[in-house]
Amino acid sequence: MKTEERNELIVRSKDYKKSNELINAMGIGTALSQKLFAVGMLNMHIDETNNVVATIQGTQLRKLFNSTSGSLYQHIEELCDQQIKGSTIFQWQLLFKDKENGKIEAHQVVTDAIFEKGVLTLRYNNYLTDKITNLKKGYTTLSLAETLSLKSVYSLRMYEIFKSAYDYQKALKKNINECVLEYSLVELKLELGIITTGGNKEIKAELEKEYPNYERIGEIVDSMGDKANNKYKEYKVFNRNVLSKAKEELNEKTCIQMDYEPMKSGKRATGVRFFIARKDLVEEPVEQKATLTDDLLDELYDLMHENFRLREIREIAATAEYDAEKIRKAYNYMLNYSNPIDNAIAFMKDCIKKEYYNQEKKPFFSKKNSFSNIMQRDNIDFDEMERLLVDN
Repeated sequence: MKTEERNELIVRSKDYKKSNELINAMGIGTALSQKLFAVGMLNMHIDETNNVVATIQGTQLRKLFNSTSGSLYQHIEELCDQQIKGSTIFQWQLLFKDKENGKIEAHQVVTDAIFEKGVLTLRYNNYLTDKITNLKKGYTTLSLAETLSLKSVYSLRMYEIFKSAYDYQKALKKNINECVLEYSLVELKLELGIITTGGNKEIKAELEKEYPNYERIGEIVDSMGDKANNKYKEYKVFNRNVLSKAKEELNEKTCIQMDYEPMKSGKRATGVRFFIARKDLVEEPVEQKATLTDDLLDELYDLMHENFRLREIREIAATAEYDAEKIRKAYNYMLNYSNPIDNAIAFMKDCIKKEYYNQEKKPFFSKKNSFSNIMQRDNIDFDEMERLLVDN
């Protein structure tokens, strides 16, 4: 393995801490801004103005941009200039709600970006410094490799939110392996940045309440039209473009195992209920290997002892993988079979394997002796039979 590949492996194997306040704050942002934050946390410091400053090397930037050649300048330009590309890292904004004190704050996360000599330097809002560095409590540990693997910004947001909620519930109740989260559709879309407040004072006032009326917020959002940026108004569109894709990504690429179902009022979906577990803690069902129990052997012996020895019954049972139903069906099929059968045990085994009892066609080895008259047994005394024939 090359040195560069090893360095990349080392970086991706790292975990990083993120404040639960940052994770659970409503806001908008891009997938790339989230990934830059995650990588930047590996190499950051606090400057003289109490701003967190993160530096990201060109090799790491190429991985994030999936660029193997050419200049990084164009990528950085698109990242910073809204006139070139509609969504930039400066649009990562967070909304903090202090319900106890009736306070709400909105902050732009990234305040400055400098790209020089192949290195990107990001400066974060100094209001957020204590929420980014020196975290002693109220944080969630996230995997850098898992964060970088996710393509959708909604998958990234759900990964952080679900991991934070699961870890919190696990800390409270040690023995849980799954937790349940419920959101109204409006609340969830606000959390994911799909709906934005657009500076609306009514929405701001409603969110400041201890228990916001999300139905009322939804009505205001509808009246705002395009200004609210509600791209997925219909649940079926939201489900197809956001929820189902996030489920696929999270379950495939992260430690999170997520499932969900709509919460309905009549036929209308009004919210979403999520079921969250950790893959490494999900108990895989232990496959019970079938065995020939004494009870099963007794049952089969009572059924077939007139035509088969105990040893033969064991063989037949093993062929059926100890499925009593299969054996009974095959035996009944044999007893009612109208054509001659030359070898009963072979007939039974073949019948079980090919499930003749479920088909119209007959086994290929039908022979002349009628089974209803005589069963071929391997305990016939052939010497005695030869002697009788010679005497006659």
